[in-house]
Amino acid sequence: MLNKNEIEKYLKFYNSEFGKEVLKEEAKFVESKLKNCKNVLSVGCGPALLEVRLSQIHPEMNITGLDNSKEMIVQASKSIHLEYGGAQHLKFDDNSFDAVLYVTSIEFIKEYKKAVKETNRVLKPKGKILVLMLNPKSNYFKNEYMDRNSYIWKNIKHTNVEEIKEFISKYFFIENEEYFLGIKKGETIASKNPGLASLYVVEGKKHGE
Repeated sequence: MLNKNEIEKYLKFYNSEFGKEVLKEEAKFVESKLKNCKNVLSVGCGPALLEVRLSQIHPEMNITGLDNSKEMIVQASKSIHLEYGGAQHLKFDDNSFDAVLYVTSIEFIKEYKKAVKETNRVLKPKGKILVLMLNPKSNYFKNEYMDRNSYIWKNIKHTNVEEIKEFISKYFFIENEEYFLGIKKGETIASKNPGLASLYVVEGKKHGE
């Protein structure tokens, strides 16, 4: 569970000019992938900054944000529906969502395999999973992970993104995987180079439908 200091650091980052640019690029990317989805669940939404942007772009989209930190949810805008809870035991009916989104959250979930199974359960036939994970190959990640005071070093549970992708493929047909959001010298750049791209993206469609 995040403490007050960690939450303050998180919010400070996204209120910085660099953090705002990262958020803008992430929101634009997610929007391009989910624009045809009506009901979307975002797991590990934190203060729901990206989700609010997405709802502003697509007011017709029904977005539910889920987080296991009540303190984070308190910080979130009430313009979208928010739920408190864990990804391993989703409090939603079967076949409830067109898409489930993880933005730098699945690698912070200890029992991520249970989260993937639950994602499969709550998705509708042909439902989509979109996972944006921190890319351990990137210089950005390596620098953050070396800092013992960083949010990443203190909280990340899994750094093998290939292993996570392989487990996702047991339940979803992998339609696309790519590197995204280059970061160099404190600025975002357009790059899919694994050494520069801060995120590794996996898109999948529900199996058996």
